Amino acid sequence: MIKCSFCGYEFNEDEAAKGCKSCPMSKACNKYKCPNCGFEIPKEPKFIQLIKKWGRKNGKN
Repeated sequence: MIKCSFCGYEFNEDEAAKGCKSCPMSKACNKYKCPNCGFEIPKEPKFIQLIKKWGRKNGKN
């Protein structure tokens, strides 16, 4: 789940992708678009995702 940092709405990647279909930059964009308010949220870098995944795997949060 992704939480909008502007309005607090929680949504998944599929919901965010619906708002991006008409955008010509959607393939190269590195953001999620909140379906509630339209605010664009930067995606978490893959490096950070790997660190979090590694932390969960080793029992750390």
